[in-house]
Amino acid sequence: MPERRVSSVKPPSQSLSGDEGDIDLKDSQGTSDDHNEETFALIAAEFKATWEKKLRGRDNKIIQTTQKELHLALQNKETEIANVMNDMDALHQDFLKQYAILEDKKRKITAAIAEAQEELIPLAIKRHQAIISLGHEVENGQLEGMALIKGACQSDLLSLRSIATRDVAQELGTLHFDS
Repeated sequence: MPERRVSSVKPPSQSLSGDEGDIDLKDSQGTSDDHNEETFALIAAEFKATWEKKLRGRDNKIIQTTQKELHLALQNKETEIANVMNDMDALHQDFLKQYAILEDKKRKITAAIAEAQEELIPLAIKRHQAIISLGHEVENGQLEGMALIKGACQSDLLSLRSIATRDVAQELGTLHFDS
């Protein structure tokens, strides 16, 4: 395994958090302690950088996983919405088809009614004319009947007059006057 190089540049003082904050880096033992302290500070800084890098990596991995899950959930919802829209379109097309069929039936019935009405108009005119003609025949028949009755009544009246006159004469002839 290759040896790691440690930078001899002292990093700017950083606040340590977590377990690193519990270590007392200030030891008053002189130059070897200063060197140990520098090394320890470098190792701590490198550990902190590695730790932060690891946290960022973990955060990035969580973000990527969340984005993938969100993307998958969005794709599923888009597919679901597309399926619902397709179902709605199919229902709408079926409705339009059924509506067109009903409209065609309605139009056929209306056309049949119009044809029947066209046939009924001449029949109604013929019937009206027949009724008027029949009315004239009845009227003429009534007039003829009344004329016959009038003629019969007049002839009966004349016969009755002549009969009545004869009867009166006979009655007069049978009467005796005493004087």
